[in-house]
Amino acid sequence: MPAPVAGLQQHGHLQGTVRAAIALGLAASCLLSITPARADDPPPAPPAPRDSVAEVRIIGDKADALQKVPGSGTLVTTKEIEREQPTDVAEILRRVPGLTATQEDGGGLRLDVGIHGLDPGRSRRVLILEDGVPVSVNPYAEPDIYYVPMAERMRGVEVVKGSGNILFGPQTIGGVINFLTLVPPDHRHEMAELDAGFWAGDRCGSSGLCIFGNKPMGYESVTASHGDAPSEHVRYVLQVVNKNSDGIQAEAFHQTDALGKVVFDTSERGEATLKLGFHDDETMSDDNGLTQEMYQQNPRQPTRAPADHISQQRFDMSLTQVQHFDENTKLTTMAYAYRTQRIWNRQDYDRNTPGAQLLPLGQYDYIVGDQGLTGGAIYFRNTDTILDRHYEVAGVEPRLEWRAATGEISHTLNVGARMLYETAHYEQRSGSTPTSNAGTLDYVFDHDAWAFATYVEDRLQVRDWLLVTPGVRFEQAFFHSNVSREGDADTAQPATGQADGVIPGIGIVAGTPRANVYAGMHEGWAPPRITSPISPKTGTDVVQLQAESSINYELGTRLTYKRLVHFEGTAYLINFNNQVVSSSGDLSTSGATDLTNGGATRHYGVEGAASFGLAEALGWRPNVIDLGARYTFARAYFDGGPFNGNWLPYAPAALLVGTLDVEHPSGIAGEIAWTYVGAQFTDAQNTLAIDATGRVGKIPSYQTLDFMLRYRLPRTGLTFKLAVKDAMNETFIYALRPDGIRVGGFRQILLGVRWDWDARKE
Repeated sequence: MPAPVAGLQQHGHLQGTVRAAIALGLAASCLLSITPARADDPPPAPPAPRDSVAEVRIIGDKADALQKVPGSGTLVTTKEIEREQPTDVAEILRRVPGLTATQEDGGGLRLDVGIHGLDPGRSRRVLILEDGVPVSVNPYAEPDIYYVPMAERMRGVEVVKGSGNILFGPQTIGGVINFLTLVPPDHRHEMAELDAGFWAGDRCGSSGLCIFGNKPMGYESVTASHGDAPSEHVRYVLQVVNKNSDGIQAEAFHQTDALGKVVFDTSERGEATLKLGFHDDETMSDDNGLTQEMYQQNPRQPTRAPADHISQQRFDMSLTQVQHFDENTKLTTMAYAYRTQRIWNRQDYDRNTPGAQLLPLGQYDYIVGDQGLTGGAIYFRNTDTILDRHYEVAGVEPRLEWRAATGEISHTLNVGARMLYETAHYEQRSGSTPTSNAGTLDYVFDHDAWAFATYVEDRLQVRDWLLVTPGVRFEQAFFHSNVSREGDADTAQPATGQADGVIPGIGIVAGTPRANVYAGMHEGWAPPRITSPISPKTGTDVVQLQAESSINYELGTRLTYKRLVHFEGTAYLINFNNQVVSSSGDLSTSGATDLTNGGATRHYGVEGAASFGLAEALGWRPNVIDLGARYTFARAYFDGGPFNGNWLPYAPAALLVGTLDVEHPSGIAGEIAWTYVGAQFTDAQNTLAIDATGRVGKIPSYQTLDFMLRYRLPRTGLTFKLAVKDAMNETFIYALRPDGIRVGGFRQILLGVRWDWDARKE
């Protein structure tokens, strides 16, 4: 069996130019930073105050934080999240220009995020963190997102897309998203919230409710939290979330989520945060979507595979300690471990596509679709496949920040290292009934990886208007895998491999925090994806995927005038030496989406965000009337090979989000949010018409409209909420994978009430 070996590939002259530029910058910074800060220099920022929290940030929350980011960055604030009233984190990520985000199913159980035209499938090309800790099941070998952080946990989101993301690996191609969870308060605080509602619309039946199985598709969510500071040295917060729903298209789900944080002093200049988390998903989740004929007949029909079910649990813990040695030196050390276990029961099925081997009709459990149309029917067997997965990850990462100065140049040097171990255990079993949980063993596959990373970055500040930030990251991963069971026989098929990456970057920012321009370039790198080497359906080896590597460029500006106007715009160019892309797969079998080495690709585009304070301009303060817009144009295509010039799969050309936020001193507030997503292809061939199976074809553009309204009752702590999601109630196609048409656009009406201890005083 081929070993999963993939090293960093050469980029020729462009790569040499980039590395030379970064090497010169780092050499200069090292020569200049040997002198400590002068006594007459302005004092650096003091250690974090006691009402802060020891955590890893990729932007920070200081007034000039964005100016110091070497490249484009976005911070979604607590206020913006409150206005959005999100039910899942994809709604929060709408606030970020240059980013596409969807969450499948009514519970938002699968997150697909793409940046700069990169395929959003399972968020594989975006490094997603929660409080600085990776979220993917295996960050190196299988960077898929199956655990999705709850929106109720979030107090903010940081996104960095430029050269600044080389401090956070291993994915440095698309960008870094860091979800910020609740902070323990410095005083007693309680919160309780109840949301309930249903999916409704004039196309869901004469009653106005979506009726499946003689009952409306309901939704309910309960959230409660408690925090306090029993002493000046200890603070804590506890939160529990429980969600239940009959689900969109009768895919019911149940979620339980628990979060605990304790912040405590470790010394006079030290503080630590201990975080514990638990998440449980129980959901119906089919792998197949609608055929074209099914979609045309009734896009709102319930799931075709009601026996399909996912049971997933995640346990995580982390300890982050910040130690200030003096006013110029700070050490942040993070240690973490988490375990994800997932069992997916999927009823077996066939399709009447060319080359398919069908059983006699009497041997199928049931058949849906048009049997007379090639590719228009799905034949469900009396058996199922059980996919049993267990993933474990543990890592430790110290990061040293040191400030110094030489002459007119000040330095902020960040030096760090990380050691990470990950392991995965795959079992596949064949059940004798559509709901079997046991079954006979088909194959067993294990893999693990040791990964080591080091990085250094120096932010050189010349006077008060110029920042130059060179940096470099080194990645090395050692993989080992073994197939110990294949079919009905034990076997031993070990393989080893290694992946190495040298990832330099440099960013330049000129101007003030309120008006600046920035430029940057860095090498993007992602390790090779090491997944199961045995195809579940055929038992044959699958193609080993190579490492992904790119050269990324950015040029942009940020402008802010008081609280009246804010504008930011970025132009970007990404040249890939190799990019892993989705393909249509073998249409004679189930499972249409495969990954393959796509070769050279190119991405370019512009993205921007603007906000305008209308109430501020008209002198209507303290009223708030904010207009906001976020726009993205992206062109992502194959640069050579058999698909030269074709668009990359799942790379819409345009995205536009517009928001109107209104707040009145009486406590009434609301938001209108409109989203437009442009057309996109789903295969490398750029097939135009959606085929009979619903697996390939061009997805038309679509738009959504949401309304949110809330009223805070003075001096009670109560806030009443109303939200209407997908208010237009017009169905649309958002994907043709994993195996058929996936439908969105179901109107959801939610009523909620929230009680805050602190809000009683307002």
